[in-house]
Amino acid sequence: MSGYIAKRLLLLVPVLLGVSLVVFAVMSLVPGDPALAILGPYATPERLADLRATLHLDQPWPLRWLGWLGGLLHGDMGRSVSLERPVADAVFERLGPTLLLAGAALLLGALLGLAAGLVAALRHNRATDRLVTLAVLLGISLPPFWLGLLLILLFGVWLGWLPVSGMATAWLVGTDAAPAVMWLDVLRHLLLPSLSLALVAAGVIGRIGRGAALDVLAADHIRLCRARGLSERRILLVHVLKGVLARVMPVIGLQAGFVLGGAVYIETIFQWPGLGRLLVDAIAARDLLLVQGGVLVLATAYVMVNLAADLAQHALDRRTAAA
Repeated sequence: MSGYIAKRLLLLVPVLLGVSLVVFAVMSLVPGDPALAILGPYATPERLADLRATLHLDQPWPLRWLGWLGGLLHGDMGRSVSLERPVADAVFERLGPTLLLAGAALLLGALLGLAAGLVAALRHNRATDRLVTLAVLLGISLPPFWLGLLLILLFGVWLGWLPVSGMATAWLVGTDAAPAVMWLDVLRHLLLPSLSLALVAAGVIGRIGRGAALDVLAADHIRLCRARGLSERRILLVHVLKGVLARVMPVIGLQAGFVLGGAVYIETIFQWPGLGRLLVDAIAARDLLLVQGGVLVLATAYVMVNLAADLAQHALDRRTAAA
């Protein structure tokens, strides 16, 4: 097991190097002068030259990439020009809300998807199976930002049940409210944005889960369990669920990338104070170092979640050790 973990950890290095290289290359290919975009059209040539020298824009981007990697080894991501503060401070300050949003969406999507897949498989070729399959296909087809707007319109504007912006109610921030009250308020603000991402993830997980559940239900060891007289509830919760989880776990890991990437525009729609919204502002301001640092941190989080999913699959099914 330790060797498997070490092997997967070693694979993180080339993946993250590749991500940083792609981000650097893409940002360098964007047309226009970053210094001019930051300072504006009325900046003097001297100020433009100073900023280009500060950001090393007068050097080829491969050299700037190598220099940035050297700074990362010392824990330095550079300094944000638009925020006038270290990139690491700005990124990790916003990382918590994004991980909260993405984690809630992934957990909710996994629970809904597994439930939908199991129900459809248990009611195979019946009306329930067709209804669940239709709902799954709709979840896969609808874009999260459109779902978010519909949820805002329904639960925020028409019904007025849930807040539609921010992470907490303004009058609670900075008060001596009880922690339970604060967390309940955060959960109320979290529900709509997480649900916008979770419904699409649930569609993907549910579709794969249905096929996996059908295969597990037809397996020989399930027939043996029934022949031994085990209850259907125990067979479902112990044997079927374990087999389905082992097959669906890699898909759940892949959906982590979807919810982290989707957080960029979902946070913008719901004004969620996370890293995705910070990246949107950094791209608009052409803050290269802030974009690079934020994308690298999100990519690291995605890779770590995939690693956790692989380890969970390995624990559920040891036959994946040779993979």
